[in-house]
Amino acid sequence: MPKEEKQFDFGITTLMGARFSVFITLVKKYGYDKKYRKKVVYSGLISLIVSALAYFDKLVFALKSKPKNVKDPVFILGHWRSGTTLLHNLLCLDPETAFTTTYQTVFPNNLFSFQWLFKPIMKLAMPSHRPVDNVKLDANFPQEEEFALNNEIPFSFYNWWYFPKSTRAIADEYLLDKTASAEAKKEWSVNFKRFVTRCILNTKGSRFISKNPPHTARIPELLKLYPNAKFIFIDRNPYEVVRSTNAFYRSILEGIKVQDISEAKLMSDILYVYKALIEKYDQDKKMIPEENLLEIKYADLVANPKVTVELIYTDLLKDDFSRIEKGLDAYLDKQSHTLKEYQYKPEFTEKVNKALREIITDQNYTVL
Repeated sequence: MPKEEKQFDFGITTLMGARFSVFITLVKKYGYDKKYRKKVVYSGLISLIVSALAYFDKLVFALKSKPKNVKDPVFILGHWRSGTTLLHNLLCLDPETAFTTTYQTVFPNNLFSFQWLFKPIMKLAMPSHRPVDNVKLDANFPQEEEFALNNEIPFSFYNWWYFPKSTRAIADEYLLDKTASAEAKKEWSVNFKRFVTRCILNTKGSRFISKNPPHTARIPELLKLYPNAKFIFIDRNPYEVVRSTNAFYRSILEGIKVQDISEAKLMSDILYVYKALIEKYDQDKKMIPEENLLEIKYADLVANPKVTVELIYTDLLKDDFSRIEKGLDAYLDKQSHTLKEYQYKPEFTEKVNKALREIITDQNYTVL
């Protein structure tokens, strides 16, 4: 395995930051392969310590004045590897933005107390850049929130990262809303509302910007919590997305899984989730008021990032683009995003075509 990919293998999982009750629930429900026993034990021990210290966090949060004059949140939707990270990083340049930090994704239960203890350790342990795409990492940078949510309650699609043998069952229950109980959905909603408030307090912004691919299948739940929320859906050529998703998953899985999964099953599950996720989005997006949804393409974002961000501010947010323009220009001057040409093996295109042909044509891409 390349050295870059090994950076994510620390002998523990990100469940070390979970509430101990969540950790125990997941391990009992899904199990683990014996070869990962030490990883499970070490993660559980840290989780136990983190959970004990979390009582101080609850007290600090309870004493904090809750945010006022908060703007409607923005949810960036789209399949993994579709450009959601790039778009999120651009929008978070706005000084009024609130977001989930990378630190919070691992230690959401210790956000307002003991951050001084856990953050330096996290900075020492984490790599400087993300595998596959070389995106820079830092404990204070914007990050998607699903790992954080997974460490607060057990009702998360990201359970699959640790227990990949159950990927489809986890997707059906916690992503596609096929088998989740009413109690689980209610607890998720209550927790998410509190989670967003904590993000706003932590980063001191007034508009929460969410980048979380699983939310692509949660439009009904999000609209119940935030009826006037804004949504941005970004799509990318499905062949590129599947190729990149497979490479990305393989680079991260090695470090946090506690079950083994074959290459064939990983690919099959990627295609299953991709198809179901986009089909659910196409069905649920009709619930969003037309003026609150903007659909863009990754190619357009890469070709004209400033134009795309200005479109978001003027057409969707009805907000002042000049507030972000200077910082955006400075950021883009240091970036170099280009579209790449890929050659795909016949067996790869055959699998993608069989699973995603309709999505490929619906999104106006050419079937290979």
